[in-house]
Amino acid sequence: WLKPFPALRAPYVPAAVARFPLRRSAAARAASFSAMPFKQQVAEQLTGQWQTGLFEAPVKAPVSFCYGCCCVCCMAGQQRLQILDVIGEPYVCCGGLCPCGPLGEPQDRNCAWAEACCCPGLAVSGNRFLIQTRLDRQNTACDDFILWMTCLAPYIVCCCELAGVDVPQEVEHCVDCMQHSVIGCMLAQQQVEIDYVQKHGFAGPNPAVVAMLPPQQQHMITQAKPNPGAAAAAAGAVLGGAAGAGAMYSAAQGRQQPQQQATAPLPHLMGHAQRPPCPELYPKPDKAPPVAPERQGFMGTMAPNGMPWWQYCQGRHVSIDPATGQLQGPWGQCLAWAKVFEVQNPGWKSDPIYAEDGPCGQVIEAAVSAAPFHLRTATRDAADRLEEACEAAVAAGAPLPAIGQPALP
Repeated sequence: WLKPFPALRAPYVPAAVARFPLRRSAAARAASFSAMPFKQQVAEQLTGQWQTGLFEAPVKAPVSFCYGCCCVCCMAGQQRLQILDVIGEPYVCCGGLCPCGPLGEPQDRNCAWAEACCCPGLAVSGNRFLIQTRLDRQNTACDDFILWMTCLAPYIVCCCELAGVDVPQEVEHCVDCMQHSVIGCMLAQQQVEIDYVQKHGFAGPNPAVVAMLPPQQQHMITQAKPNPGAAAAAAGAVLGGAAGAGAMYSAAQGRQQPQQQATAPLPHLMGHAQRPPCPELYPKPDKAPPVAPERQGFMGTMAPNGMPWWQYCQGRHVSIDPATGQLQGPWGQCLAWAKVFEVQNPGWKSDPIYAEDGPCGQVIEAAVSAAPFHLRTATRDAADRLEEACEAAVAAGAPLPAIGQPALP
C-alpha cells in the first residue's frame, strides 16, 4: 500500500523543524526536529533486518525503553558513543546529518553529550541514521508508519491552531505522550541492534549503501580507524559493485589486494568447515550439539570476510535484481562463491557433506528458507537464474556476477 508514495518507503525520514506552542514539552518538540531525509537511492540499497521491530521494542527491551523515555539525553549520548566504538568513526555532530561549517567536521567525542542535551531529537535521529547506513538496516512498513505518524501529528495540531481551531489540551497531551513513547521505542530498538553487533562483530558497511551516500558521509567512513572494513567500503564506493565488496572483504581479512579484483576466501577455508587453531585446546565433546540445517554444509564454511556464511547472511533480506531477475546482495554473493568452490573442487560430489544438494543447492535452499513465504518461489527462480549466469560466466572465462571475479585464476 506504500507503492504510490515512494518517499514513504524510505527506511527513515526524520521529522522536520517547525514551531509548536510553547506549552508543548521539550522532549516532544525535540522528537519533531529534522535531519537530512534518506534519499530513495540509499533506501533501495538497504537490505538488512532489525533484530526487533519498532512496535515490539518495549516488550523485547523494556529496560532500554524505559531508560529512553525517562532520560532521552543520557541514553542518546551513551548510544552515540557505543555506535562510534562499533563503526570506528570519529564523532561528527548529528551523525553528519547537518554538515554546516564545523558541524560537518570531526569533533571531540565529549561533544556527543552536548548534542544529546541541546538537540535530543537530532541526536536520536543521528543515531538511527548511522545504524541504518553503517549496519545496513531497513525499516518495515510498520516502522515507517509509526515514524510518519509521529512526524505528522504535531504538524496537524499546529496547522489546526494556525487556522484558529481551539485544539483541546488533552489532544496535545496525547501527541506528547505518543512522541515520548516513540522516542523510547527508537532508542530501545537501536540499542538491541548495537548489542547484537557488539556480540557478533561488525564486518563493515554495505558497499552498495556507501556508494549512494553523499561525499561527506563517505569521507566520514574513510576516517574510521579501529575497523578497517569500514574504510575499505568507502573505497569500494568509488569502484562500485563487486570490486567495492572485494575491497571491504580484503580489509576485513587484513590483507592488501588490488582494488579491481574481488577477494576470494582462503583456499583452505572456502567450502570447508572452520577448525580451531589448536585442537588440543578444544577437546572433542562426547556428544556434539546438533547443528541447525541452515548452518550446515557450505553455509557453515567461511565467507571472504572471515565469518561463516550463515552468519554473514543472517538477518539480510533476500534481494532480487529487478534488471536481471537474479539473486543479489549477500545471498547472491554466497551462491556465486559456492559456484566458484564447485568449479575449483570438482571432487566435491564425492564429499558426503555435499552429496545431496551440492554447495549451490544448499545455498539456494537456505536463501529460500530465509525469504518470506510469499516470496519463496520468486527467490528460488532468482537463485536459479544467478546460478545459470554463473555457469555461463565460467564457460566463457568471464567474471561471475555478484562477485566480479572469474571462477578460475
